[in-house]
Amino acid sequence: MTQSLFPDTRSSISTPGVMSSSVSTRATSIHSENLPDFNDFNLDPFNLNGGSVMPAPHRLREARRSFVLRLEPCEGSALQTSLKHFQEQSYLYHPNQAHNTTPHVSILGKIHIERGSDFASKWKVVDELVSVIQEEIDRHPRLHPPSFAGYEIADRPTRSLFLRVNVNSAYRQLADAVHYRMAKKCTSLHIRPMDRIALAYNVLKSVPRSTLQHLRDLARNTLNIEDWVLGGGSWQLTLYEVMLESPVVGVQHQLNPVQHWKIHSKEKPSSSVIPTSLRIKLAVLSTRLHLTPKSEDDFQKEKA
Repeated sequence: MTQSLFPDTRSSISTPGVMSSSVSTRATSIHSENLPDFNDFNLDPFNLNGGSVMPAPHRLREARRSFVLRLEPCEGSALQTSLKHFQEQSYLYHPNQAHNTTPHVSILGKIHIERGSDFASKWKVVDELVSVIQEEIDRHPRLHPPSFAGYEIADRPTRSLFLRVNVNSAYRQLADAVHYRMAKKCTSLHIRPMDRIALAYNVLKSVPRSTLQHLRDLARNTLNIEDWVLGGGSWQLTLYEVMLESPVVGVQHQLNPVQHWKIHSKEKPSSSVIPTSLRIKLAVLSTRLHLTPKSEDDFQKEKA
């Protein structure tokens, strides 16, 4: 019988010799002592640090839901479009934490609501929160668009660039009323300062002042302040549910709008002989003559 010139390599692979079999068995026996069965592995891809175990976002939402109430330019308005363009351009200077969300005036933040024990009404407090905000907005008809008060670079608590704004007292009264009615039913409910729209900041790594100065120049050349000052702009209050907070600087949080409330502008004369540039300067001057809104720390001290 003629022997093939080409040995059957498949046979040698599929049928290992005695030596390879013993080596494989020995290697398996050595490592199997230290390795648990694969079924015992409990992989948690959301545990990004080696500290305390945090539940996955969807698991956390089953036990607690988070909300924020914001005053923001309406989608498609001149100011909102220019703010969006500013964010896109400022990203080229390096992402910062202002990029993690769309520009807004924060009214109520960190509204945490725990799930109720009764399955049929486990999120009853969430429904009550929406109803209370609606009722208090109806009771405060003097909610008007915020006034522009200029650009500002601050050094504390971290270097930042923001639009200084002035809101009328009705927003504070609204926040106070919601806080009074809902604070005991929520795990957390914070009243925010309501005096700014953040354009650039990073509490993890302070933004260089020179960069903030460049960004301020960019904002002056990009943002449509004229429409805001002349007509008040188009604004709305929005209650968002925070679905996922991004831990990455420059990557936006995942928010789901729950309800919008349109803010009506004050009636203003249709025409004016005062030049637009002068009217902007007068707007900044007049709003800065108002008392500076209280910070959240001042508010908490006053409540204590």
